[in-house]
Amino acid sequence: MASIRSNRSTIRGFMMISDALTVNIAVFVAFLIRFLGFPPAYNWRAYLGVAPWLSVGAIILLGAYDLYELEWIPVRDLRQKIVPMVALLAGLLVLLSFLLGDIGFPRSVFVISSLLELPLLYQSRRWWQQALFGGQSTHIVLVSAGEATVIPKGLVDLGPHPSIKVVDGARYQPGMAADIFLLDPALSDAVKLAVLNDALSRRIRCLWRPNVYDTLIAQSELTVVGGTPFLAMEPLPNPWLHRLLKRALDVVFAAGLLVLSLPLDLVIAAAILLDDGAPVLFRQERVSEGNRRFEMLKFRTLVKDYELRHGAGLTLPNADGVTRVGRGLRVSHLDEIPQLWNVLKGDMSLVGPRPERPLFVDQFAAEIPPYNLRHQLKPGITGLAQLSGHYLSSPQEKLQMDLTYGRRSSLWVDLKILLQTVSHLWKAKKTAGEGSVGDASANDHRSRSHSSRGSA
Repeated sequence: MASIRSNRSTIRGFMMISDALTVNIAVFVAFLIRFLGFPPAYNWRAYLGVAPWLSVGAIILLGAYDLYELEWIPVRDLRQKIVPMVALLAGLLVLLSFLLGDIGFPRSVFVISSLLELPLLYQSRRWWQQALFGGQSTHIVLVSAGEATVIPKGLVDLGPHPSIKVVDGARYQPGMAADIFLLDPALSDAVKLAVLNDALSRRIRCLWRPNVYDTLIAQSELTVVGGTPFLAMEPLPNPWLHRLLKRALDVVFAAGLLVLSLPLDLVIAAAILLDDGAPVLFRQERVSEGNRRFEMLKFRTLVKDYELRHGAGLTLPNADGVTRVGRGLRVSHLDEIPQLWNVLKGDMSLVGPRPERPLFVDQFAAEIPPYNLRHQLKPGITGLAQLSGHYLSSPQEKLQMDLTYGRRSSLWVDLKILLQTVSHLWKAKKTAGEGSVGDASANDHRSRSHSSRGSA
């Protein structure tokens, strides 16, 4: 694995060339199948005009789905990335053919090329995974603090055929063979430093679970004042040009999606009225940027006055309070569509931390002092915490991901999150309450707090 880390740029370059060739071969073969031979000159010229842009678009889409990160990708995750990526690539091909190809693409070429790209890109990525990682095992060494050791879940995602060895930090010996070191967060600073020094000198990756303080420190920069090194922690970046461009994209995309979704909105509204009557929309107070409060909109999925009778909390997909139409809306996440109006009004952005309810904001801020830092960012429909975390991620874990997004926020990061949200919706997951995807932190925290008092 060390050879991979030292030749990343070269490997990525070959992967990009391979992907561009794969996509263009799929389109060319689709033409051969459509015309039972070489296409007519008119269609061939149309393809030549599109090919360079299609190649660049394919590379950008693959990059947006983190398929150039040179990390091990489990088969299930690879499928969840490739399928929506190919669907988006098909849409890009249609758009390019009309803009640049002078309508020289038969409709059958769009379908055939997509059907070819799906297995070709998938098998290409599987080949690269085999070439980079082979059939080797991934040796993971967990350096323990000597107490009862809990092996984290999801280690299968770190590499092929993971094997785990637990070592007491007090007995750690430099030079220990490993592909990845996992450090128990309870280890002393002296032991952590010894392991890090040994591992990094041998170009071995190290992981450990940070607390909120660790996350903030990781975002600092070393500066020198009067010959003395200091760690400088700057406020979350807020450049005016980025805010202007982000707002412009929010308005354009939200307005466009609202117009495109109007026929579907009418169908959903009619279904809700027929199933459980008015109101169609559910309104709930949330906290926005600068701790300003606003009403977040959703299509109603719970029976009328459910929270007045049962209180705020987690409602499972098949709970009695969820309407028949509501179950379908939650699974498909179509109940989120009205939040595009919140984006257009400026209460929310397409990408950002998920807005929370005032009650839970006050509770979390009292328990986690840096919690209100997330309110320096405009909340979003989707975000890093919704993609990288999971439904039952704790408020601390989501805060860490929100603060990381705030440091790294850019239009490219937002584009990646939006595109990856498409594949994220493919994953089978528990459905949220009237709060939706990413709103479970408060409900989960609430349920755990009750159970700790013996009332669960």
